[in-house]
Amino acid sequence: MSEKIVSKKQKIIYYSVLALLIALIATVAVIAIVQSNSGDITIDENKPGQSDELNNGGTTGGNDNGDPVKPDNGDNSGGGDKPDDNPDSGNDKPVTEVISFVIPVQGGELLKGYTDNSVVYSSTLGVYTGHMGMDFKGGDNAKVVAVYQGTVKEITTTYLTGTTITVDHGNGLVTVYNSVEPIEGLTVGQTVLQGQEIGTPSTNNKQEYKDGAHVHFEVVEKGKKISPLKYLTIEEK
Repeated sequence: MSEKIVSKKQKIIYYSVLALLIALIATVAVIAIVQSNSGDITIDENKPGQSDELNNGGTTGGNDNGDPVKPDNGDNSGGGDKPDDNPDSGNDKPVTEVISFVIPVQGGELLKGYTDNSVVYSSTLGVYTGHMGMDFKGGDNAKVVAVYQGTVKEITTTYLTGTTITVDHGNGLVTVYNSVEPIEGLTVGQTVLQGQEIGTPSTNNKQEYKDGAHVHFEVVEKGKKISPLKYLTIEEK
């Protein structure tokens, strides 16, 4: 009889402890959920305008002077950012630069054209040969000019080809001025503007000297000689 009573008491103690543990675990879980939903909000009583911001859901704040700041309703009459004077600003599309050359000899005349799949007669060599450029001659005191703005890349001189000025215009576009006398002071690395004088026509190209004083003009794009007429317009006279 006494053994049954002891066993019954043990069961009561066991279930009581188990119920207490379950209640404790549930309480801890509820506290954790409440804290995760409420977030860690700390109110600095010394910061003006913060309590108003919390009480009004963030619609009203304060500036550095403690003055309330009104929400922006899109009405600029009451202050705030001024509208852009140009409503289209920010929507402008990039403008692609159109490259247009001037004639390499001021007031010059085309002496011989560009050929890439045919030949022309060379009075100096006495043969028909290819001509991957355009020859321009000018009158007395004619000026050779940069056809477009760029940087002087090279100034070279050889016995056969004479003196050559090369101007780099960027993006793989280069212009070549052969059979010229460079102006005094022209240096490699110098920036030149469109129409700026860089030299005078010459006969120092021994392969074309019988054509008289002229400029042999070439255009190179991405390492390949192309027709100057891609960027140069020759007016009919």
